Amino acid sequence: MKFDMDDLRKEFDALKAARDLKEEACEIGCEEISEEEGFMEAVPKYMLAPANCGVYFSRLDIKVIGLMVGEDVQVRERKRMLRDILRSVTSKESLAQLFEVIDSVAEEKVAVYRQLIEMFPASKDVLEDKIAKKERFKKALDTILTEFDEEIE
Repeated sequence: MKFDMDDLRKEFDALKAARDLKEEACEIGCEEISEEEGFMEAVPKYMLAPANCGVYFSRLDIKVIGLMVGEDVQVRERKRMLRDILRSVTSKESLAQLFEVIDSVAEEKVAVYRQLIEMFPASKDVLEDKIAKKERFKKALDTILTEFDEEIE
């Protein structure tokens, strides 16, 4: 069997281009949360991705969060529901109250993870990672709160 080096080179270049394209797409779609973003952009990026916050906030969870802070939001896409709640924030105190409610709902979900760890010790590695992500999420919310300006758009 005879190999043509030109064909091999073309195939290698095509594979390399496809890999570069895939990495570029991931860089575009998997953006890190920048410190320059306002809370209106940062909170949904953390909260709506379980990979970032360790827990899944369902539509019902977001509805309950809204009711607990005095904002009755219509049940629809999670991102829009959260945006409506965030638009109701008018002061640092109301943002702090919202973050406390979000943390309490997340803590209820983490309590279930802890119970599962007790009942099923083999799940410890997976669930402890989620608990750690929830703690990082809480720290991110605290950071957003400390950087919050009284200027609301």
